[in-house]
Amino acid sequence: MERQLYAMHNQVRVVTDQPMDDAEWKELVRFFNYVDRQWSRFDEQSEVSRLNRLQIGETRSVSLPLARLLARATRYFEQTERYFSPFLLAQQQANGYRQSFPFTQAVAYEEAAPPEIAPFIIEGCDVTRVGGGFIDLGGIGKGAAAMLAAQQLRKTWDRGLIEAGGDVIVWSTGKPWNITITHPETEQRVADIQLRQGAVATSNRIYRSWKVGERTNHHLLDGRTGRPATSSLLQVTASAPQLYEAEVMTKLAFQMTEAERQDKLFRWFPKGQLLLLTTTGEWRSERKGESGIWTG
Repeated sequence: MERQLYAMHNQVRVVTDQPMDDAEWKELVRFFNYVDRQWSRFDEQSEVSRLNRLQIGETRSVSLPLARLLARATRYFEQTERYFSPFLLAQQQANGYRQSFPFTQAVAYEEAAPPEIAPFIIEGCDVTRVGGGFIDLGGIGKGAAAMLAAQQLRKTWDRGLIEAGGDVIVWSTGKPWNITITHPETEQRVADIQLRQGAVATSNRIYRSWKVGERTNHHLLDGRTGRPATSSLLQVTASAPQLYEAEVMTKLAFQMTEAERQDKLFRWFPKGQLLLLTTTGEWRSERKGESGIWTG
């Protein structure tokens, strides 16, 4: 059975092996409505926006799901040496990303460098500002929402899939799921990934891009500089046991060379795999200790 809803500026698809009753579906819809209200940087009354308005030394209590997500995102920020940063709101706005998609033109301006230390301390559900920087959960927020929804559904369903804007999480006690990867420009099928348990995330420099004068900007920022990542990659698909991990891996891959990915990315995420499309049209596959041209 398949149902769909719109949340987090993406179409969310939920598939289970048996029909879902209306009560369970309504509960799922309520959860995604909560995410839309409270995790959005575009809503001034959201929990995220209220945290961003905290002054140094001030503390605010937030809901448990958001507190746990912020704690995890902060750990990734520290673990990955700031290649991944959930604190790039000011830099995204300076980059021209100040409204939700779709848009094609924007004005950019200079912005200070992003924070080098986490600007918030999370203790239980209490969040205290200790430095500069502003939260933009972006892809990891979308991935977290899908993961939390999947955790709830797995209590009832032996086989299921949740897809949200390029992020997919699956579980199955029997037949594996087939996840199709498409070319970002032609939308033709390129690869199929077979998974019983795990997650896949895909990011590219085309879907969320816009013009600033004659220059094309995109939403994939370098966590260390706060500027759009300069990369020979056009699209990255990452598979990992957890959707959090896959989401972070896609962001890191755009910022790293092949050697850096082997040295750092696969040290941090040793069970992950990458399928990469270069700007020359070449497809490559990478995992810990292996890298080569992908031929299908």
